[in-house]
Amino acid sequence: MKNRFSPRLLVAAVSLSLGLAATAFAMPRDGDSCTPGAGMHEQRMDHGMKGMSRLHDDLKLDAKQEALWQNAEKATKDNMSSLHERFQKQREETQAMLNQPGADLRAVLKRMDDLKAEGQKQHEANRDRWLTVYDALDAGQKEKARLFFKAMLEHNDHHGKRGPGRG
Repeated sequence: MKNRFSPRLLVAAVSLSLGLAATAFAMPRDGDSCTPGAGMHEQRMDHGMKGMSRLHDDLKLDAKQEALWQNAEKATKDNMSSLHERFQKQREETQAMLNQPGADLRAVLKRMDDLKAEGQKQHEANRDRWLTVYDALDAGQKEKARLFFKAMLEHNDHHGKRGPGRG
């Protein structure tokens, strides 16, 4: 029986599949708070920021707490914007690299991994800034924050976003 697919065609298909899968893997997922993707994820981010605004109003922060909040909020927005731009640029560069015959998939995947690691570092820095805000809250404010995040998680579970193993 004659093989209908040439080895060259199979290698090209596998290479393209790996490149697309790696790009999808490197792009932000719905649960990543500091790395917005496109479309629905950005809408959820906007919704989350509106929720944070309601929490902000409910907490009735003092001057010191307000300064910490503003610092964390500005840094988060700046990081989200810059990381989104870098992901878009990397996507374009990846596509250009994969359009070249003989593209080195190891080099492509290494660049994706590097950007993903950078995004993780920014995510952790943002989380630490917000935890600094949390640490400055009094007991009543911390309880309001706890209830806010509990409601967010329940809302996400209700809408099918159940965390890391959701497929």
